[in-house]
Amino acid sequence: MVKNYEITNDCKTVEGVKVCRIKALKDINTMFNRVSKGGLGGFIEKESNLSQEGEAWVGDEAVVSGNAHVSGNAKVRHYARVKDNVVVFGDAEVDGNAVVREHAIIEGNAHVSGNAVVFGKSWVSGNALVKDNAVVEGTTKVECNTRLSDSVKLSSGKVCASEDIEFDSQEKLDNYLKSYTHLVEKLKR
Repeated sequence: MVKNYEITNDCKTVEGVKVCRIKALKDINTMFNRVSKGGLGGFIEKESNLSQEGEAWVGDEAVVSGNAHVSGNAKVRHYARVKDNVVVFGDAEVDGNAVVREHAIIEGNAHVSGNAVVFGKSWVSGNALVKDNAVVEGTTKVECNTRLSDSVKLSSGKVCASEDIEFDSQEKLDNYLKSYTHLVEKLKR
């Protein structure tokens, strides 16, 4: 098997962890651009942070560390941080200044961007979008076509909304969750 990348000697310390830049050993086709053989990527702590199979890539100044793992066709780019025990796979993307940490899972076509923070045992999947300053924490599932933006915070439960709904205020999200909970309770009766 031809490896996708190698770890270079271009290293730095981020939050007390030594991470090193990667370099493509073959052409890698990403969703947004093509990384040519010899092209430089972002930073990882160790080889287990980024799969050598598929088209997964860490680009720009992004950092993946701890026991975090990026695989499939997933991308971590710009200044994003993925750490601890996070798993990013499928066609998922983490970019901007987003931070994903602890035991979070980002999968499918999910996208975490801007200054968004996802942590705890949160799961972002499907075509979900978490952006701007949104926070997803605790044991939370954000799936389907759910779009969380601005400064919305979701600390528990599950949101599976159609693509026609963007939760761009805490009030809008809270009202949706109340309606959903009320509907579920009504169906249980």
